[in-house]
Amino acid sequence: MDFGSLLHTISSITPDRPWGIDIPNYFWFTGSSAAAFIISSFAHVFGMKEYKPIAGFSLLLAFVLLVAAPMNLIDDLRQPGRIINFFFYGWENFPTSPMKWGVLLLMAYPLLILAEAIVLYRPYFTMKKGASYTKEQEEKDHRLGVLLGAIGIPLALSVHGYTGYILGAVHAIPLFHTPIMPILFLASAMVSGTGLLIILLPIFQKFFTDFKRIDYAMMQRLARLLAWFIVIDLVIRFFWLTFAITFNNEEKYALKLFFGENFWEVLIVDYVICLLVPMAIGFIRFFSRSLKWVLFAGVLSAIGVWIFRWNTVIGGQSIGKTTPFLLEYHPHVFGFDSILSVVSNWSLLIALIAAIMALFPWDKEMANYYTKEQ
Repeated sequence: MDFGSLLHTISSITPDRPWGIDIPNYFWFTGSSAAAFIISSFAHVFGMKEYKPIAGFSLLLAFVLLVAAPMNLIDDLRQPGRIINFFFYGWENFPTSPMKWGVLLLMAYPLLILAEAIVLYRPYFTMKKGASYTKEQEEKDHRLGVLLGAIGIPLALSVHGYTGYILGAVHAIPLFHTPIMPILFLASAMVSGTGLLIILLPIFQKFFTDFKRIDYAMMQRLARLLAWFIVIDLVIRFFWLTFAITFNNEEKYALKLFFGENFWEVLIVDYVICLLVPMAIGFIRFFSRSLKWVLFAGVLSAIGVWIFRWNTVIGGQSIGKTTPFLLEYHPHVFGFDSILSVVSNWSLLIALIAAIMALFPWDKEMANYYTKEQ
C-alpha cells in the first residue's frame, strides 16, 4: 500500500455506528403509541364526544405498540441478556441519564394504559360474569378513568419525548444536537399514530365487528386531524432546519452536505409525498370524503414518519467525524439488527394486536355507542 492510500485509510477511520435499523423502528412504535393514547384521551379526559366510538380501540392500540416497542431495543443489544444491565447498573447517573428515565417510563406507561383499559371495560367483564354493575360503580370507574387518562397524557408525551431528548443531547452529531428534537419527535409521532389508526380502524370495523360498518364520518374526522398534525409537524421542522443550517457554526456545512446528498429522499419523498399530499387530502373535502383517499393519506403519513426516523437516526450517523464525505449504512438481511428483525418485530405487533383485540370487548363498546346514536 502506498503512502497516499495509507493516509486515506487512516483519515477514514470512524467507529461503527452504535444504532442501526432497530432504533428508528423503536422510535416509530413508541411515537405512534403516544399518539394513539392522546387520541383516546380526547374522549376520556377532554370529553370530546365525537371520539368516543374509537377511544377504547385507540387505547388498546397504544398499549400494544408500547409492549412491542422494547423488543426492538432488545434485538439492538445483540445479546438479549444484557437488558438486565439497565435495571442493575447506572442508577447513580439517573438525574442526567435520559436512558434511565426511559427504563422507568417504559415500565410505568404500559401498566397505566392496561389499568385504564381494565377500568374502561370493567362493565363488560362484570356483566359477562353475570354480576350486576351499579350506577355507583359506573360513576366511580368514570372518575378513575379520567384520573388515569390525565396522568397518562404526560407519561405518553414523556415516553416518546425522552427518545428525542437522547438524540438532542448528542453533541457529536449535528443532525441530532438541538433542544427542539423532543418536540419534533412528538409532533411527527402524532402524524404516524393518526395514520396508523386510519389504516387499522376501517379494517377492524368492517371485518371484526357485528355491525360490519365503517364509520365514514370518523374517517373524515381523522383525516382532518391528521392534516392539522402535519401542519404542526412541518412548522416545527421548518424552525429546526432553518436554525440548524443557517445559524450553526461549522456544523451547518455538514448539514448542507447531508441534505444535498439526500435531497430526493428528504424533500420529495418525505416532505412532499408523505406529508404535503396527506395534508391536502385531509383539508380538501372532495378527497377526505373518499375512504380510499383517506386510507392512502394514512399509509403515506405512517411511512413518511418512519422515513423521517430513518433519516434522523441513520442519516445523522452518516455524517463522518473524520471524513469529508458521508458514510454509508446497509442493514443486514438476517441476524441481529437486520431487516428480518424489523419484520419480526412488526409480526409480533400484529400478533399482539390480534390477541389484545380478542381479549377486550372493544367491538361491543363500539357497537353500543352506534346503537345509542341510532
